[in-house]
Amino acid sequence: MTTCFTRQRRLLRALTPTLLLACVVPLKAASPERERTPARRHECSGCCESIPQRAVSLRIYNQPEIGDAGIARILETANRIWKPYGVSIAPGTDSDAITVVVSRTANKGDSDSRVLGDTLFSSGHATPYIRLWPVNAESLANASEMDGRSFTSRTRDEQHAILLQMMGVALAHELAHYLLDTSRHSAEGLLRESIGVTEFAFPNLGHLHLTTQQQQLLVTRFADTMARWDGAAMRDQ
Repeated sequence: MTTCFTRQRRLLRALTPTLLLACVVPLKAASPERERTPARRHECSGCCESIPQRAVSLRIYNQPEIGDAGIARILETANRIWKPYGVSIAPGTDSDAITVVVSRTANKGDSDSRVLGDTLFSSGHATPYIRLWPVNAESLANASEMDGRSFTSRTRDEQHAILLQMMGVALAHELAHYLLDTSRHSAEGLLRESIGVTEFAFPNLGHLHLTTQQQQLLVTRFADTMARWDGAAMRDQ
């Protein structure tokens, strides 16, 4: 018997060209210090304190051969975003590890080349299967300005670091879909459907947050997981 998977959302994408231009052009008039200061800082709600610590293992298939240092940089960015919520992310081969495929090619199955990542859903629930699209990130960056400078005017080292951070934000976004088991996007924070290219390139934790409702859902999801693990352990005794 075959299992039919359906992708229930048009996944993570950057802003449309018109909105992207409106987002990026004003940066030319802003000083770097002002640009890196969030308009408002989102504080972790009280329910953060009740979220159990959880280690998330990723079984990474690195098709473009980014290299161990590059993968570490991607995970570092995702970890910075998830740290306030008690989540630590690391490569692993546990039975419950999430498969992450870093694709060598563009996502040919989707005509929108701005999609930087996706999560596979089945029967309305997230499966532990995430894909990242570095080629799409590079295509988006090549056509963009960030922090008042074009991507193409930067050194190769700067470009490489920016692309890795973009992938880290994309991974953090997709992990939110999986850990919260939701295909829905929110009006603000990490689970926005549209994230500006500058926020991908220079992640601002004040903007890439979980809403209070999402934090509460994370508490419930983690509690359910712990209960299942405890029940399985008791049965094995």
